[in-house]
Amino acid sequence: MHTLRVDASRRRPCVPGADAHPRLRAHGSSSAMETTRPALALLPGHVVVSLNFDDGLATQATGASILEAHGMRGTFYVHSTRMGLSGRLTLAQVRAFQAAGHEIGGHTLTHPRLTQLSADEQRREICNDRVALLNAGLRVTSFAYPFGDKDSTTRQIVKDCNYNSARESGGLRTATGGSGNPYAEPVPPADAYAIRTHGSVQATTTLTDLKNYVLRAEEAGGGWVPIVFHHLCGPCNPPQTYSTAPATLSAFLDWLQPRASRGTTVATMDAVIGGVLKPPVSWPPSQLLKNPSLEADANGDGTPDCWQRGGFGTNTFTWTRTSDAHGGSWAQQVRITQISSGDRKLITRQDDSSCTPPVTAGHHYRITAWYKATTPVRFKAYYRNSAGAWDYWAQGPLLPARTSYTFAEWTTPAAPSEARALSVGLSIDQVGTLTMDDFALSDVEASPSP
Repeated sequence: MHTLRVDASRRRPCVPGADAHPRLRAHGSSSAMETTRPALALLPGHVVVSLNFDDGLATQATGASILEAHGMRGTFYVHSTRMGLSGRLTLAQVRAFQAAGHEIGGHTLTHPRLTQLSADEQRREICNDRVALLNAGLRVTSFAYPFGDKDSTTRQIVKDCNYNSARESGGLRTATGGSGNPYAEPVPPADAYAIRTHGSVQATTTLTDLKNYVLRAEEAGGGWVPIVFHHLCGPCNPPQTYSTAPATLSAFLDWLQPRASRGTTVATMDAVIGGVLKPPVSWPPSQLLKNPSLEADANGDGTPDCWQRGGFGTNTFTWTRTSDAHGGSWAQQVRITQISSGDRKLITRQDDSSCTPPVTAGHHYRITAWYKATTPVRFKAYYRNSAGAWDYWAQGPLLPARTSYTFAEWTTPAAPSEARALSVGLSIDQVGTLTMDDFALSDVEASPSP
């Protein structure tokens, strides 16, 4: 009578390196810590309800018990920095939730309004919270925006921090909602990083309201209904706007449980989205490059220390150490005036000693830079093999021409087993000019504590 059907065509392959984090299996059941999960597909007219609990509040232990008594599991969005504080769940409780089959999601370090922060501050809040939760042995693939606050930058950062999904606050049609809003999110969702809800359940939300969230979705043809709870108390002392009486939650689940016979079931957010458990990404990333700002030039030859001007093929070019810098005083510029083959590039020096970034087989490396160009450019990567020779490894996608400095990034494939060191940089292979500055290289799988 299970009404959720796995669509085999939507199974996602395991990404190399996704299980490289050594502590991911430290706690919890083996099923909770599996690397890859298939996404779910609904049969026509069926509904899946996801029971969400935000902020890691201590009263949510009651909610977990109520769910388990009904054979259901929920998604608990917690803050890594607040576990164990007064009124909050402890790490031991959160681990026990996961061991019991509940999902643990990320909710930032300190619950800020993300769009009021700089991009780097957002990365620290979102990425480092996930790193800490993973380091605690938790399987974390789902994120919830505090206050539902996000913009396009925030959405991209959540994705870059290796979450598989992110949930908003609102967007689904309620009794007073606009007629243009849907009653349920489709499966798969319209945007996995903007999953809609009916907003947070409040003290004024009745049992009938909760039932209607589900009934209207059923009547409208089915879909996904995430329901967001906070405090579980009744009456609450002191009163809480975002609260639900345990008796109301229990009565709602009593009503919801037999609806499996018509195709309405309960699943965690991760179970609906599915996908790979991706490696942690910390912020700021560990810098593996020497002289990444291209400022140092000890011998005064115009080429920055620990870098080399390279290229191959038949082309006419000039190199310039230019003061048209993104940061600091100096940048590097290459201009190709004629070309029939090959390229020109600035890459980290291919030596066997002080300048070569280290490499770990199976790890992915994230390279970033600021550039402007009159023609498309791309990142390129090389590695030194066990015999000491340098081999071409991989290249990134073409990056568009830009008239002003633009941030660019690329993550390499998994490093091959024979790699001993890396050389990375930016290249140009058409007539035009490339100016570049402020590089960075980090090991994606490295996960220092935030």
